[in-house]
Amino acid sequence: MAHLPGRLLAELRPTGMVRMIFISQAGSANDPPLIIKDLDAAEVVFMTCGLTKERAVALRAELERDKAVTAEAMIDDTVAAQFRRAGRAHL
Repeated sequence: MAHLPGRLLAELRPTGMVRMIFISQAGSANDPPLIIKDLDAAEVVFMTCGLTKERAVALRAELERDKAVTAEAMIDDTVAAQFRRAGRAHL
């Protein structure tokens, strides 16, 4: 299973939904954003993107406070596929 390094960007919408984008350092085109139903689900996605539980909790708190966060991430192929299918489904 390949791991892709990149940057994870997330913003909290006024509706409480979270818009998340992964920007790959591998030079491939950016995938469409994921739309995540709430902060709880966003925290799970942070961990799915290779972040520790502690970092995911800290990012969630920062996202709630500042309405936007960014973090280095290392995602595997299956997570990258979720971002590619993002236009068709909401988490």
